[in-house]
Amino acid sequence: MYHPLYYQAKRCIGRPIYLHHANGRVYHGIVHAVTPNGVYVLYSRPVYGMASASSEDTDQPYADAHVELVYFPGAYFAFGALTGLTLGTLAGAYLW
Repeated sequence: MYHPLYYQAKRCIGRPIYLHHANGRVYHGIVHAVTPNGVYVLYSRPVYGMASASSEDTDQPYADAHVELVYFPGAYFAFGALTGLTLGTLAGAYLW
């Protein structure tokens, strides 16, 4: 027996969605696959309460927004490549 929302979830494959978890978190992602056991979502990251500008807090409408820091190790490769190209250019200019 499938979950009552199984067939609606099957129609959302490949589409961006928001998932509301029972503990209150909201996840944003793209539905990758739907099985009788669950839903598989790509790029899901927790999204915290949407900030809105109201008459009370017009000075800081995004005061309660959560910013998540992301570690990207690929940046080291780019920095190393640029350093190598710079040193190669300087060495070539010196020896030329």
